[in-house]
Amino acid sequence: MKTCFIDTWAYIALANRRDAGHEVALEVDQFLADEGWTMTTSDWVLDETVTQLHLFAGPRVVLQFLDDLDAQLKARQLMLLNVSAPRFDAAIRQFRKLAPKVPRLSLTDCSSFSLMTELGVRWAFTADKHFYSAGPRIGPLVSLVDGAFTFRAPVS
Repeated sequence: MKTCFIDTWAYIALANRRDAGHEVALEVDQFLADEGWTMTTSDWVLDETVTQLHLFAGPRVVLQFLDDLDAQLKARQLMLLNVSAPRFDAAIRQFRKLAPKVPRLSLTDCSSFSLMTELGVRWAFTADKHFYSAGPRIGPLVSLVDGAFTFRAPVS
């Protein structure tokens, strides 16, 4: 099964038409759907996404996001992972390992890295450069190159 982890970056870029990554996020989303990838994310990513969308895009955008999310969950198009106590511990270990050398790292990112490693998920739907810090077995699908977002199709 081809599985991709959806990060906050992707959700915000997809939901907010004014986001600089909106067009490339639509391209990636369509590619993953056409190729039959299973999508997964975490409760922490959704918390971060809802907070940022409300702050930067407003209530209309965030409420539409929540409606779309609910529909995806009901249709089983998205697997939602819970950051349980053992997963929280793994995220803290990951953060302690990376924080001294990775500026502006978030605990949410570290929880995502831990979940991806636990599940053997190689690709993240994100342009967040912190995903390069997660190790050679995790890679973002979108990069910022010369001021433009570019999509790199995943290799399964």
